[in-house]
Amino acid sequence: MRNAAEAAGKPFIYLSEGVSNKTFDEALQLAGRPACVFSGVLCGRATWKDGVEVYAKNGLDALEAWLKGEGVENIRRVNKRLSAAASWRAFYGDAAKSTPAR
Repeated sequence: MRNAAEAAGKPFIYLSEGVSNKTFDEALQLAGRPACVFSGVLCGRATWKDGVEVYAKNGLDALEAWLKGEGVENIRRVNKRLSAAASWRAFYGDAAKSTPAR
C-alpha cells in the first residue's frame, strides 16, 4: 500500500471491490499507516452484502434488524478507518486553496 501511495502522484481512494467488511477493515488499517496517504473510500457491498443472506433466509424484519445492528457497525468501522484519510488538498499543498472552484 505504501508503494501504491508513492506511485499514485494524485489523490486516490480505496475501493472495497465487494470483499467482506472484515477484509476491507483490515486493508484500511494497513492503508492508515503514516506512509500511505489516501483520500477516502468507495464501498457498498463491504458494508451490506452479508445482509442479503439474512434477508433470503429470514425475511425483511431480520434484514432490518441486521442493518440496525451489524450494518451500522460495518459503517462505523469504515468511518473509524477514514480518520487516517487525507484531504485531496494534502497532495497539492496550499496551491489548492487559491484555485477557484468551477
